[in-house]
Amino acid sequence: MKKVKKKNIRQKYIFASIICPLFNEVNYINTNLIKFINVIKASKKNYEIIIVDNNSTDGTSQKLRELKKENIYKNIRFIFNKNNLGKGGSVKKACKISKGKYCCIFDIDEYFAKDLLKGIELAKKKSFDFLIGTRINQKNKYLYIYKANFYGVKFLTWLINIFYGLKLSDAAAAIKIFDRKKYNSLKINSSGFDFEFELICKFAKKNFLIDEFYSNYKPRSFAEGKKLIAWKDGSKILIIILKTLFR
Repeated sequence: MKKVKKKNIRQKYIFASIICPLFNEVNYINTNLIKFINVIKASKKNYEIIIVDNNSTDGTSQKLRELKKENIYKNIRFIFNKNNLGKGGSVKKACKISKGKYCCIFDIDEYFAKDLLKGIELAKKKSFDFLIGTRINQKNKYLYIYKANFYGVKFLTWLINIFYGLKLSDAAAAIKIFDRKKYNSLKINSSGFDFEFELICKFAKKNFLIDEFYSNYKPRSFAEGKKLIAWKDGSKILIIILKTLFR
């Protein structure tokens, strides 16, 4: 009998898993999302994209299922939540199936793919454990449109710096790049917008290397779908910062 040679099938190494949580974003799929996917595809990097629909009610789910059939990028996966898990809950679900050395949180509505790519390369070059794409820059006129949000973020970031010994300028920025194995060593309890703050605090408590890089930012209005509410979400974030400190 002839011996059958086994094929040496090697799984392609994935350096970064880019997680895009979506909720009621139907108007951004054919514009921002498609553009974002094409930029990642054109970069020819070993990255994967994980899109999480958080039980949308505006037709987002249907649009994403159509996009899935088109198969426009080979390293793209979709998750369709049966219930609204919150932004943090969606990210946690995506992290469980991610393959990259780094997990990246990216919001397609207000940020730019070129900044994300810049951050991933910086994380790779400097071996950061956690990298945040700060929006704080004197040239960024958009930051001051929502003053309650802006000053709330500044206060919460100041608290994190005081309590955890960091030197951040913008803990709420929605480009976040973090080491997946180190993330898996932590237990993150939050599932809403407070998830990202708990993530920073727990990375800091472990003395993991955290830094920032500048990213461009153009916020949408509440009429366009902006969801974070300063006083409501800010109070939850304050609680998780304190809980994590004393727990």
